Amino acid sequence: MALPSPELPASAGTDGLGPFLEGGDVLVLGKHVFVGRPGLASDNAGHRWLAKYLRPQGYTVQQVLLEPHVLHLDCAIGLVREGLLVVCEDRLPQGIPVLLRDWDRVTVTEEEAEALGTNGLSISSDVHITDPAFARIGAELIRRGLTVEYVDFEISRSLGGSFRCSTQPLTRID
Repeated sequence: MALPSPELPASAGTDGLGPFLEGGDVLVLGKHVFVGRPGLASDNAGHRWLAKYLRPQGYTVQQVLLEPHVLHLDCAIGLVREGLLVVCEDRLPQGIPVLLRDWDRVTVTEEEAEALGTNGLSISSDVHITDPAFARIGAELIRRGLTVEYVDFEISRSLGGSFRCSTQPLTRID
């Protein structure tokens, strides 16, 4: 099933008629799904649609409040593996979601987050892919036992997308 075609808002700056739901706003952790909001992409109607659609399969869908200038949730949080995340807390006005607050974290600056430092790709619980521009973040992940592979994604990042944007992973099999 696909998200219904959205009706466009009557004027800019409103929540519109929606629903709008973009992949960068959706992070899946087992049967728990985080949806970034308000940000600049997904809306309340998209969140409601996803929650209604996934509820029969046993999923919980939770909104995560973003600062208004943040495009997507994956521009604020990256789930690296169970118990470890990459996060720019300045982009989360209500802080890290309760379910993730006890996790170990690599803190990312606003500048690193703006350059998509949270938008890496964990291909297993032991291997994470990121851009060489984020060597500091990579070093922190290596300190935590991960292998970090660096791939130059500068051109894609300059257009507003990085590894997670290019793959839209919803689940990982380890």
